[in-house]
Amino acid sequence: MNSMAEAVGIRPLVRSIVQDLSWGFRSFITNSIAGSPLCPRAVRYAILRLRGFDVRTPKVQSRCTFTGSRDIHIGARTSVNVWCYFEAVAPIRIGEDSHIAMFTTIITSSHGVGPAGIDHTRVSAPVTIGDRCWLGAHVTVLPGVTIGDDVIVAAGAVVTRDLAGGAVYGGVPARLIRTLDESPAARSRAGAEGQLTAPS
Repeated sequence: MNSMAEAVGIRPLVRSIVQDLSWGFRSFITNSIAGSPLCPRAVRYAILRLRGFDVRTPKVQSRCTFTGSRDIHIGARTSVNVWCYFEAVAPIRIGEDSHIAMFTTIITSSHGVGPAGIDHTRVSAPVTIGDRCWLGAHVTVLPGVTIGDDVIVAAGAVVTRDLAGGAVYGGVPARLIRTLDESPAARSRAGAEGQLTAPS
């Protein structure tokens, strides 16, 4: 009986060790080797692609960390500066021609909070960032957020909700500072509003 109980207890332990070693090896390849300052950007790009990340730009700098799944898309000509953190428990989508400044953090998972305090069940939601966006240094994007095209987010902002395209946002939480009236997103929005209000 004791030996059977020990066997039942050992199996989850062995499974946990195997999972941790597997995760550790994948993380070592992605974050330690590809993330090293000694790794050329072209090699980093190739490693990320071989690991299954949908990265379509070689402009990913060193010291970035990728955790969770490999369900990350980074569009063509987008640049990612040093020390950015991508937590892809849910999908992360970043459009084309965007700039992600240093120490940006993109989070896709959280915990609920109830009357008794924190709920330890993990919840997750995807993050989408549009084309031609610029996220300043130390920006944090929280789960479930969609950032439209042509958006600038000021350094240090915390994005807790969707941001409409063609505008500048800043603060904690991020709020509208001003619109970018000549941006493609703003012109598109103005055109759509004009069609809705045009006399028949």
